[in-house]
Amino acid sequence: MSAENVELIRHYFETWNEGGGDATASFRHPEIEILDPPNFPDADRYVGEDVVRERVEGYLEAGWDGIFRELEFFDAGDEVLVAMRVIGKSPIGGVPLDVRATQLFLVEDGRIRRIRQFLSREEGMKAAGFA
Repeated sequence: MSAENVELIRHYFETWNEGGGDATASFRHPEIEILDPPNFPDADRYVGEDVVRERVEGYLEAGWDGIFRELEFFDAGDEVLVAMRVIGKSPIGGVPLDVRATQLFLVEDGRIRRIRQFLSREEGMKAAGFA
């Protein structure tokens, strides 16, 4: 099942980069949850498609260009770890955004059930049990 999950997540990111959030809706479980990076101020947990969409729209409003770059996929047993680079430009002052982040995906019944986010490769690797 792990190899299948890695391929599902790989396909999710390919689809996202081609068509954005709307194009990937069928990949997400109706009760999907997304967890902020633990070191975010007021880090929280968001549940449900509508709430998750709002969270992603917030990232876009903050200047993310909506494209995931330099993707690496790791089989983490029950989860799939994805290392990535996200870039953009702040709408206020045009400050460049360039972050190397990781996301840890849990797949349930062939759909993404949970996404845990981390602001560094090291944090994601540790959470996935690689470090």
